[in-house]
Amino acid sequence: MDKDFQVKFGDKLRNLRKQKGLTQERLSFDSNVSRSHIGMIENARRDISLSAIFRLSRALEINFQSLFDFDDLEVYKYNPDG
Repeated sequence: MDKDFQVKFGDKLRNLRKQKGLTQERLSFDSNVSRSHIGMIENARRDISLSAIFRLSRALEINFQSLFDFDDLEVYKYNPDG
């Protein structure tokens, strides 16, 4: 996965969590995603599974695509070489 995309996703997750007034610990409890995993995702140090994205979106009470509203095909192009 493109590192810039991971950074933007982590920033988006952090911003949404804070807008909802949640700590990583509370979001972890509500989503059943470990607090350390949430921290690593927010800091772009770990990829995230589809099931974890689903659980986080439900815990944040947002629709799934809201986590990706920063995505832009012109900015984040696939590069098979990494």
